[in-house]
Amino acid sequence: MCDTDGDASPPGRAPHRRMSRRTVLLATGAALGAAAIGADLFSPPQSATAAGTYLRPCGDVPISSTWQGHRNRKPPSGEPGTDYAVAIGTPIRAATAGVIVDRKDTTDSATGRYIALRADDGNYIRYLHLASSTVRNGTRVSRGQVIAYSGASGFGSETGYGSHVHVSLWIGGTPNQLGFTNTVNFENFVEGGPLPTYPEDDPVPTHQSTDLATSVALPANTWTTIAVAAGQLYLAIVGVGVVETADVSLNLKANGLTTGLQVRLVAEKLASNSGPVVSTHPQPVTEIRATAAAGSPTQGQHAQSYQLAGPMRLFVQVMALNSGVTLTGVSVRKNYWIS
Repeated sequence: MCDTDGDASPPGRAPHRRMSRRTVLLATGAALGAAAIGADLFSPPQSATAAGTYLRPCGDVPISSTWQGHRNRKPPSGEPGTDYAVAIGTPIRAATAGVIVDRKDTTDSATGRYIALRADDGNYIRYLHLASSTVRNGTRVSRGQVIAYSGASGFGSETGYGSHVHVSLWIGGTPNQLGFTNTVNFENFVEGGPLPTYPEDDPVPTHQSTDLATSVALPANTWTTIAVAAGQLYLAIVGVGVVETADVSLNLKANGLTTGLQVRLVAEKLASNSGPVVSTHPQPVTEIRATAAAGSPTQGQHAQSYQLAGPMRLFVQVMALNSGVTLTGVSVRKNYWIS
């Protein structure tokens, strides 16, 4: 975690290579959720001017998602920009000379950590999903100076996405002045002109968050299926011919624990979309130990990646390891792709 008042040391680095955000996310199995960036309703600017010698953040690396690709998503991105596919810990260089005017050092929201540059030409550039920043607010930076290191932060996690850096550009104003959606294509203003584009083969996942306040008495040493939202028993249901790939994090709260609580996901294979269960597949178990303070509620987390090839469904089971336990809260944070 980067200190907001000090500089950060560079994380471990790996050579530049094209990386799948989906692959990196599923390798970690630890994504949390939060609210997405709000979008302003102003219309995009009709014309723009900017210096034609901006530097790309990490050199001529592959683009995993273009500015237009962000706009084409359904729904469109809340902050269209260019995604450059780089390994975590890659140095990020200032596009041009200017002053650092905003810096966020938490992983919450869709942006994760970011740093913002007010360029000397009056334009505004944001770099999102960072591992860390190296310059404070108010610092004057020069063109090409290292200002941050790339990461995958967002949705409350260090790995809310796969590893990349997202660059957004506004002409003549900040996002608050012009609207988060009113970016222009950064690639149109870089030194040497735009790079060749690649297929949009690595989309950002759909994010789902649910929070359920509940009161369920748990019998000791018995697996109990629990709801994950109001009126919702299943964490996922996929039909014939559908594949869901996901990373899910479950946050549980319980009273009365003196020993612990076990949590697992259970997948069921169905004969058809509405047919009987053909087979059942319990997944690995996480054990949440009781909190040390007597009488205090215990909170814990179970995080797991999965892939369901329909027809299948997925649910959550918990088992109290002592009597007198009541489950009082269930929160789900899920990033998923459908194919």
